[in-house]
Amino acid sequence: MINNIIVFNGSKRDFEKLIKERISENEDTIPFMDLIQHYNARLRPNESGVGESALSMKIDVDNCIVRAEDYGSVLEHVLSNFVGIITLNHDVGTLYVHNPPKRVIRSLEAYSDNIQYLSSKYMEIRREDLKMIYGDLQSNILGQEKCKKQIMSGLYRMSTKGNDKPIVLMLYGPSGVGKTETAKSISKSLGGELLRIQFSMMQSNEAYNYIFGAEHSKGSFARDMMGRESNVILIDEFDKVNPIFYNAFYELFDEGKYVDSNYEVNLNNAIFLCTCNFMSQNEIKKVLGPAMFSRIGCCIEYMDLTKEQKETIIEKWYEEIMERLNQEEKRYINSTDILEWFKVNANRYDNIRLLKIRLENAIFDELTEKYVF
Repeated sequence: MINNIIVFNGSKRDFEKLIKERISENEDTIPFMDLIQHYNARLRPNESGVGESALSMKIDVDNCIVRAEDYGSVLEHVLSNFVGIITLNHDVGTLYVHNPPKRVIRSLEAYSDNIQYLSSKYMEIRREDLKMIYGDLQSNILGQEKCKKQIMSGLYRMSTKGNDKPIVLMLYGPSGVGKTETAKSISKSLGGELLRIQFSMMQSNEAYNYIFGAEHSKGSFARDMMGRESNVILIDEFDKVNPIFYNAFYELFDEGKYVDSNYEVNLNNAIFLCTCNFMSQNEIKKVLGPAMFSRIGCCIEYMDLTKEQKETIIEKWYEEIMERLNQEEKRYINSTDILEWFKVNANRYDNIRLLKIRLENAIFDELTEKYVF
């Protein structure tokens, strides 16, 4: 028997917060995976070493917690007979279920029509939030002023429209000039870590299964979006995915709904930031095709940084690394010409991420030579 059922759709952070608020320390709580061990012992009493009389007794528990990662550890029949397996050995006061696949939902709804559905509350963009978001972009992204203004224009439109459809922006230009950092900044402004989807490796059957869903134990695009912390989703290198997969995004970008074989996800008011390394809108349209291109609200071009901007970034990263060092290490590194060399040679690096790696390597190579060898 299950007295109460709570289904929570959303981030792990918010689900754990709910558990902490609802369950006191003195309540008897069992994780779903412990319950599965009881179930397996019931099926194989000889192997479990537990007497049949003990196994046949119902165990009363105040709470049972099913976390999103638990589904990947069980066989398919467990999902289809979800309630039957839970109630086989236990009477549960409240069952907490996080991001359940559709088969689990069907099992729960067949058992009870009194299910409480809760979800993460994602911050919607309001007019009064725009200055804060822009201020964060100014602090986190050097240069790219035109890009920031175009992004803020798109977000302003989102704050005034009368529907809850997603906004889709394509950020294009060379690598390492701030596209990903822009997405991270907006996501943090809106209350959570960025969900980043990498499409550059998706050229195989595994990619098909990720996008459209296959085995419940495997990761999927829908499952990742369901567990997002904020309503900002970065799809990196959108141009690298096989074009046959683009039809999966039409309803998502049009209506904010995504359905695969295991999950249904609501993405109202989501912000999709897609990136590519093309150098013009004509290239983007040619590769994506008219149907997909028409669903992009705005294409925003990121430019190479100037030498002065790169020097400012070098100084900032240098100071961040120095803060991690002790006083003796700082004095030694400051006595070298590392900072000056990178500032003079800043234009050798087109990719800012590579520049950061090289600077950090230079500092720690120098410290290793001094204090280890």
